[in-house]
Amino acid sequence: MDIKKSITGIGSEAVAGIGFELKKLFKSKSFFNNIRAYLYSSLVTVGPFILCTLMITVIQILMRYMNISFVERELFLVSIVYAFIFSQIVTSGFSMIITRFISDKLYNKEFKDILPSLYGIISISVIIGAVPAIIFLVRSPLEWNIKLCSYILYMELIIMWLQSVYLSALKDYIKIVKGFLFGIVITLVLAYCLIKFSNIKAVLSLLVAMDVGIFTIIVVLMAYIKSFFSESSDKYFLFLGYFDKYPALFFVNLFYTLGLYVHNFVFWNSGLKNIIAYTYSYSPIYDVPVFYAFLSIIPSMVLFVVSVETSFYEKYRAYYSNIIGRGNLLDIKNSRKDMTNVLWAEIRNIMEFQLFFTLIFLVLGGFILTRIGLIKLSIDIFNITTLGAYANIIMLIIMLIELYFEDIKGALIISTTFLITNLTFSLITIYFGESFYGLGFFLATFITLLVGLNRLIKFLKYINHHTFCSQPIVYRETRGIFTKIVQYIYE
Repeated sequence: MDIKKSITGIGSEAVAGIGFELKKLFKSKSFFNNIRAYLYSSLVTVGPFILCTLMITVIQILMRYMNISFVERELFLVSIVYAFIFSQIVTSGFSMIITRFISDKLYNKEFKDILPSLYGIISISVIIGAVPAIIFLVRSPLEWNIKLCSYILYMELIIMWLQSVYLSALKDYIKIVKGFLFGIVITLVLAYCLIKFSNIKAVLSLLVAMDVGIFTIIVVLMAYIKSFFSESSDKYFLFLGYFDKYPALFFVNLFYTLGLYVHNFVFWNSGLKNIIAYTYSYSPIYDVPVFYAFLSIIPSMVLFVVSVETSFYEKYRAYYSNIIGRGNLLDIKNSRKDMTNVLWAEIRNIMEFQLFFTLIFLVLGGFILTRIGLIKLSIDIFNITTLGAYANIIMLIIMLIELYFEDIKGALIISTTFLITNLTFSLITIYFGESFYGLGFFLATFITLLVGLNRLIKFLKYINHHTFCSQPIVYRETRGIFTKIVQYIYE
């Protein structure tokens, strides 16, 4: 890859749209503008996630208010959880590949190839995702209409996750959040109307409402993407060649996403599992506290975007600009020193900032969660997995920084270590009993964090060597099976 392209690499494109607005807000240095900047960052970074979480929470409250049975509430909730988790797993690897593709197309100003790639990646992902879903649902004794609505929701979420990759190239994130908000309002209103005024079963009514709401979000976001990328070629599968160029990228995100949920899967097959409608297996004693634990890392997700756009990226760009030709050896050394100093300072700031919120969650978590019905075992799991979530978000930030520097091998080492250690330690903790539940996730994230930090320290120490020596003297295009397929289709 050309050095100049690394300046607009994977990481920079992931937050491209928000950067300009944040710089403008922080420029005045006033307290009011700083608050606005953090609120803006929060809205565009975790706004859709918070809205989706709020939607499911409101639906659960609505079901209790309208005296929906516990069995039906549980069936609806686990249907949603399965659709969200497995749609993320299916799209995880593809989203990383398509992010690289979009990044290069934006750099080369080949905008006409971006929109067709969305159609291509959606068609491949829904076909691959359909196979296990159909096998799973065909074997289920659930009513056909509930299975159909669950399947539609799963397919819609696959499309929505892939759309979110393309949304990173758009500058008006407020419209994106409005699109999510519009679809969620439709979901809640329709859910209430169907339960209140129709004879349709509660679970089916809620699934239909979810399907309509998510479909609305897809339509709104697709319209916005199409208005932004007005030019379009007919090369729907041009991105396939990137599976030959960057095969490790696919596995970086796939392994990380699998690692994120593999400890849940272990408990779904343990003695703590509940079987819902002879179809879904899950472990509420473990899953519920883990969900609350992960809410604690939202502040770091916001701060990372702010730190990258307002502090680190300028030093990062200056370093590579000097390498390209504008600076001598002394300039390169000084800019490297400035960049690494700022980077480590920002990582320390995020760690301290997140530690503060982690401690708040640990102090207040037991008090609040006890009052909403969690038992002592779940509270203990919450405490240890909150610490694990702390290590996990710092580990993720390290992995994203590795991708910023094009250290794909380092990112793959981190994600692979996370998956293997989380699976191994979770199985071990199941064997040792409930006193160790959650400890496997914490050990996995902590060990992986140490591996990631060690990799980043060594990489930054020899970054000049990696930057110069990683460039080929003579460029040769990688020609694998996917490249040959692309050439066969279009040439």
